[in-house]
Amino acid sequence: MSELIIGVDVGFGNTKTSHKVFSSGVIKHSTKPPISSMVVETNEGFYSVGNPKITIQESKMNNEDMLVLTEAAIAEELKMQGMTQADIHLGVGVPLTRMGAEKEPMLDYYKRNRKLVFKYEDVTYSINLLSINVYPQGYAGIVNYINKFSRLAVVIDIGSWTIDIMPIRERKADAGNCKSLSLGTITCMHKINEHLREQFNGEADEILLKDVMITGSSIDLPPKYLTVIQNDLKTYVEDIMGQLRALQFNLDTTQLIFIGGGSTIIKNFLDAEKYPKATVIDDVHINAKGYEDLIRYQIRNGGLK
Repeated sequence: MSELIIGVDVGFGNTKTSHKVFSSGVIKHSTKPPISSMVVETNEGFYSVGNPKITIQESKMNNEDMLVLTEAAIAEELKMQGMTQADIHLGVGVPLTRMGAEKEPMLDYYKRNRKLVFKYEDVTYSINLLSINVYPQGYAGIVNYINKFSRLAVVIDIGSWTIDIMPIRERKADAGNCKSLSLGTITCMHKINEHLREQFNGEADEILLKDVMITGSSIDLPPKYLTVIQNDLKTYVEDIMGQLRALQFNLDTTQLIFIGGGSTIIKNFLDAEKYPKATVIDDVHINAKGYEDLIRYQIRNGGLK
């Protein structure tokens, strides 16, 4: 079989590969759904992935959802290449602040299923996991950029549920001072809809909220809704900057590098004149690409397990 390197970034909001992205919502069915689009079939049942309704779990390793999402992600990558069988070096990640506690459990989770045979969209896939490699989220994404950073920098990875903060000193990650804040985009969307209910007795669907987050506007929203949403997103950005100040980062002298799915909010709603040292890398695939780059580096240096 062909040997491939595939990075899969399973987030609470979205699952990303180096080429694909879809919602991390999973629904298990007792019988086969009538439509096979984005349906994974295993010995345990049928699963629809890409569902917008997401359940936040304390640990992604508590059930089979993360494995199902990984299978769908691998299938999407293989489908691009017209393949259904492959030997794969798999790259996945956990927050840098959780590497000590979660790296080995994550390895064990995937090692239980090194031979994967499943159907995706009614096509059978046969996968052999040659190696499973767990890397720190955020750091993996910026490893190819780090030499371009200032001597003092901080990486702010804005995810669906958390914001992970990683200081960079002399172009090296300061792992001992990383922080994780429960201030992700899901929290932001909940607050926006709370304000919309208070003012208009209505809410904006997540699809429309994400439209404003990604593009800065939406033609599908009434102007009065759009104004509230845009103002709340500006407030959200200022809340993030306030958290950085509270963590003793000097925003005048520290380069601010924003990554993750929520970085588009910074791109669209940050006052650039007020924060001239802010940089946005708004590539949602950045961690998955980073996992693949780190695997290639380890292969060259004989460090894979």
